[in-house]
Amino acid sequence: MTNTHERPAALQPLSDAAITMVSRVPAIRAPSAGIVQPSDGAALKVLGGPTSNPTQAPSLPTNDGAAVIEPRSTDRRQQTNPHTLQGTDFGSVVSSSDRVRLSYESRLVRERQINHILQQAIQPSTNAVRNIGDLQVAVRCHGADPALRIGGDWYLILPAPNGDLVMAVGDVAGHGLGAIEAMIGLRYATAAYAAEGHPPATILSRLNALLCDADSGTTATAVVVTYRPSTGQLLWARAGHPPLLLADRHGVTRLPNPRGPLLGMFSTPPFTQESHQLLPGCSVLLYTDGMLKRGTFDEGIELLVDRIMGVDGDPAAILDRLDFDAARDDACALLAHRIA
Repeated sequence: MTNTHERPAALQPLSDAAITMVSRVPAIRAPSAGIVQPSDGAALKVLGGPTSNPTQAPSLPTNDGAAVIEPRSTDRRQQTNPHTLQGTDFGSVVSSSDRVRLSYESRLVRERQINHILQQAIQPSTNAVRNIGDLQVAVRCHGADPALRIGGDWYLILPAPNGDLVMAVGDVAGHGLGAIEAMIGLRYATAAYAAEGHPPATILSRLNALLCDADSGTTATAVVVTYRPSTGQLLWARAGHPPLLLADRHGVTRLPNPRGPLLGMFSTPPFTQESHQLLPGCSVLLYTDGMLKRGTFDEGIELLVDRIMGVDGDPAAILDRLDFDAARDDACALLAHRIA
């Protein structure tokens, strides 16, 4: 005796193997009107073949021997059991998934291209050594956030109108997009004031005024150095920044720290300057506190000194010895070596 509660065979749920098979047959476009080649017998079998479902016409032969699967009715009262896969447009599902994936991948590639272009415009990243007159200059900046790749630390290398070379390194307090925004403003403002021919102390005074006038609560440190090729003279001013390090084959020396508080802290602070002659064969290192291992300030500097002790020549080789993850923070180091 036939069980009246048994589901017709055509409405039985498809097996996992059948579902996998259908997903691999992109030519099938059922239930929308579409062509299934006779060679796709397995696919026709998976789709139900001649079905007892009254909402779908049987497969009809065409002149070329293929079969046309007619679309189902869209009457909701005639839709199949939602717990089965009968009536699922497998080809459309696969096609839509591919389109979404390709669209996402295309947008991701484009966003990476834009991110690289903007990063290079904001602050070029390079491992190359630049030869500027009798100086070899190398610089590296690492952002603490790998997703952003840049942070609040910045550098500048710019020839001045009078023939001097301006070098600067700075560090905006904080992290994230807010610090990056402030960093961009300070870097470009430094370039503008340097292009006008201002000395380091004046550049820092103007940067301080910018932050104070913005009234954003942002603070930053910075050191600005000018190098005069004709004499080898270094002239610098600092704003709450770690001391410059002078290195040669015999050892490493901390250069004097001129007076100057954090940028953005006081409205009209004094910024003084110091000078020193950079002899042939000597190097000067500008860096942010992200290069200093956590602990006391002096201990961090001593560890940094140890890493460049006795290194002579190639600035890139010297930077290779530095630990840019020492403080697990944004970090930047610029080294200028005067050719002997």
